[in-house]
Amino acid sequence: MENQIIQKFLNPSIELIKELLFSKKFKVTGGADFIDGKEIEIIKDSKQFKLSFVIPWKERKYFNSALDTVISEYSMQSESGKVFLAPLRSTLLNSINEVSSDPINNYVDFIISGSLSQITTAPINTFDNSYHRILIPVNDDRFSFKDYQHWFFKTDLKTKNNELIKIKIKDYDFHFYTFKIDDKVFWAVDSFQKLEFRTFQEISFSIFNAFGFLEGDLHLNEYYYFISPDQTFQTDLHIYYSSARDSIITGYGIYTTNPYSVLVPLYKSKGEEVNHEEVKKWYDKLILFNSGHLSKLAECFWQYDSLSRAALIVLEANVQALELKAASYCVAYEAICHTIKNKFGIDSPNVINEDIWNKTVKPDFINLINKLRSDSKIDETQERILLSKLNNWNQPTNRDSLTAPFKKYGYNLNPQEYKCIDNRNKFLHGSLPVNEKDETEAFHELYFISMTIHKLIYVLVLKLIGFDGYIINYPKLHEHITGVKLQEDVLVKI
Repeated sequence: MENQIIQKFLNPSIELIKELLFSKKFKVTGGADFIDGKEIEIIKDSKQFKLSFVIPWKERKYFNSALDTVISEYSMQSESGKVFLAPLRSTLLNSINEVSSDPINNYVDFIISGSLSQITTAPINTFDNSYHRILIPVNDDRFSFKDYQHWFFKTDLKTKNNELIKIKIKDYDFHFYTFKIDDKVFWAVDSFQKLEFRTFQEISFSIFNAFGFLEGDLHLNEYYYFISPDQTFQTDLHIYYSSARDSIITGYGIYTTNPYSVLVPLYKSKGEEVNHEEVKKWYDKLILFNSGHLSKLAECFWQYDSLSRAALIVLEANVQALELKAASYCVAYEAICHTIKNKFGIDSPNVINEDIWNKTVKPDFINLINKLRSDSKIDETQERILLSKLNNWNQPTNRDSLTAPFKKYGYNLNPQEYKCIDNRNKFLHGSLPVNEKDETEAFHELYFISMTIHKLIYVLVLKLIGFDGYIINYPKLHEHITGVKLQEDVLVKI
């Protein structure tokens, strides 16, 4: 089975996209009185469709109310006869302008313009219990799965760069793939079981988010969803277009199979010639990222929303200003630590053995507080607060709590990493753990802390999914910026 040729039927999906993209004029039915029966023009714009239509002068009563009207669902028939639907609240009208239609009689028509964020060929509530596909245009001509265990596939169109990763999440099987047609690159997911639409949306996003987390680039902007009763997507297709959040393009990929991509910049930063023999020794160590590990990562992101959101925070932080970058990494790091501890049963040690604390130490403090109250040295409110705080005295320290997952997974933190973990609490309370009087030194310290927390985030998440291999060591790669010289490789095994 593994050696069978994989075939993708893309033509029906691409034709539906073309029908939507290249049909300019549509006849509307429903929506609102002033749009019902009108011919509207739709033109593809970034992350949405722009629309416009004319209201004749005899319907000028709508001039003051049109832009404030909530447009209910309506149908749009293209010139070829294809019917599309604009769901409730998907239409936003934002401008109305006069245009003279009869200068002699001073008759004035109005052009209303706006945008469409969703378009479909069937009601959304009919998308359940189907095979699902999603296609996302990618604004990156070099987009590839070259660093990942992948397969190649054939299509019914003239496509290039046909690469595919097999994903398994729970009992569900998916193909995560990419292809290029003409000058447009797509990445995509197909389901191999009939699913509820919401489930497919969540899982497909988790797959994209997992890959984006590893690559440092998350291509979104807009979605083209498809459903079909046919697993090969050749018959009875419906399409659903939706705008999405902005893509996050950062370049902070954590994994590579090309040692030159990180060693050449390191040599250049030191002003040294590239030692090609040393570089070539890395090729045997840098194997393709296993599809099973990518599946596991996507499954974790699907199961645990806190991990998925932390991954997005990391990607967003990659392109933020340095102070925000560091604080965001710290937020993501803490969320990941607590999720791993809570969901996977990792305990942190208390300050004192629990039995000793409860039987020997805690009673003495309680007696002292009670005596202070009886001697009227503290009031009832102060007594209550002190007793309440006493219950937290034996809780694990922040350091113990936020390093326990590393101990669980056998990763030995070095002194610099411990220091950065200790400093993360200052970020979360609005202060910077750096020398603020020297701007250059502060920048170097802050950047080093940021890159170290960034590294530790990936160590935790990759250890969680059972990864055992090399990642890009950004604190080492950027030591010419931070000034912190590390006795480590730029590709570090975790």
